[in-house]
Amino acid sequence: MIVTCVALAVLLALAGLVIDVGRMYIVKSELQAFADAASLNAAFELDGTKDGLSRAREAAAALAEGDHAMKWDMGTKAISSFKLSFTAGDGKPAPKSWQETPDDAAACRFVKVTVEAAVPLTLLRVVEGIQQDASKVTASGTAGSFPGSANAARLIE
Repeated sequence: MIVTCVALAVLLALAGLVIDVGRMYIVKSELQAFADAASLNAAFELDGTKDGLSRAREAAAALAEGDHAMKWDMGTKAISSFKLSFTAGDGKPAPKSWQETPDDAAACRFVKVTVEAAVPLTLLRVVEGIQQDASKVTASGTAGSFPGSANAARLIE
């Protein structure tokens, strides 16, 4: 009976781990799809002007709003918080120079969309060491604008 109780506790902990971590992987996949699509959508609007940056922000936001908005948690929850960062670069994004509001719009050729969501924990809450109700999941996608080429915008990361 003692062995059965110990085995049951171990099985419950493993089931909680599998269910909650599996859910986090699904949410990560959904957020990654949004980040990639939003960064591509935004990169198509980059044209080296301040208006291009504004249109890029609107293009990314359009995927999170409306009747056909991308959602997470099996399509039940809206994506409410994400941020866009821009940088310059020649073929590759310039490292460590990402800015949410860049001074030089003409140089901005790359956009990074970062999105995060707090995934509620279901069974792992009963484990003694875990004192939180949710786990943060983050995804980011980077795309670049390449005017004059056959692929005007493409995913970088």
